[in-house]
Amino acid sequence: MEIDLNKALRKTIRSGKVLIGSNTCLDVVKNNNDLTVVLAANCPAHIRSQIHDSGVPIIEYKGMSVDLGTACGKPFTIATMAIIDPGDSNIMKIFDPEEKEETKEDELLSEEVPGELEG
Repeated sequence: MEIDLNKALRKTIRSGKVLIGSNTCLDVVKNNNDLTVVLAANCPAHIRSQIHDSGVPIIEYKGMSVDLGTACGKPFTIATMAIIDPGDSNIMKIFDPEEKEETKEDELLSEEVPGELEG
């Protein structure tokens, strides 16, 4: 099951703690690695580069900054957003696709196939 990023972002804004703005995000990634950054597709290259170099986890938003702003319920563009606390959202599951795949494989392996285990 794939998460709806727009819904997850809205829920993060409502129930968690986020910082919006490129300069704010650059300042916070220098001092705090315990966060996740969301970058719009048209985030300026120098901002994107500095955030990538910081080593924090990044969510690449496929839409433009106007789309990210709309997804977050804001009447302005958002090129960069730092998630300090995801709150009640499931947005961090975006980083666990392998875990979902392993769970499916484990379920298949744990199902007993009649006659196959008998010798």
